Amino acid sequence: MTEPLSSPPAYAPHAPAAARTSAALAARPDLVVCHECDAVHERITLARGTVARCQRCNALLGRGHVIGTEKLLAFAIASLLLILIGNSAPIVTLDFQGVVSQATLPQAIEATWTAGQPFIAVLTAATALVFPLVFTLLRLYLLGSLVRGIVPRGFVPAMHMLVFVTRWGMPEVFMLGTLVAVVRCASLTSATPGIGLFAYGAVTLLITAITAAGTHTLWKRSGEIGGIA
Repeated sequence: MTEPLSSPPAYAPHAPAAARTSAALAARPDLVVCHECDAVHERITLARGTVARCQRCNALLGRGHVIGTEKLLAFAIASLLLILIGNSAPIVTLDFQGVVSQATLPQAIEATWTAGQPFIAVLTAATALVFPLVFTLLRLYLLGSLVRGIVPRGFVPAMHMLVFVTRWGMPEVFMLGTLVAVVRCASLTSATPGIGLFAYGAVTLLITAITAAGTHTLWKRSGEIGGIA
């Protein structure tokens, strides 16, 4: 006769999802799975400036860099604050013969919709506002827990969603289009870039830096935590 278990094993089907995730990561923290084709590779330490790619589909697996999870969390917090500023402050100020008008990004999107361009309005809202915001919130959710030594609930689905929104967030395209519009307006009226435009310029740099760091650090950190849980 054996003694009954006080709690189900972490790998049991009826165990909590977070426990199963931690158990799966703890099982083989020395392996990394390609998020594109599910090919399994041995995890190695990447030197600074090196890039690891999947041998099957050539997808990016990770980059060697000196930015740890704490610095990535700081970047994500700064990115969220700048997104809030970028959507509350004017993007540009127009002065046409003494008539001054300002517009924030949400107001510009609304004006585009009202002007009969709903597709452009939705596309701008998605790529310049929604996806960068979701990208930043997901990073905060994942990094906030990993820095505290916890694998967050729904870690694997959140990582998959992070890969998806990374592809569609395009603040740099919005920045380029806005700068072109400001230059073209300068020949007709006085156009002055606003605080919102500078904030989005900083958001573009931060998101580019975060994206360049890849997700290798997050997977590796979750594996280390799973190994000691």
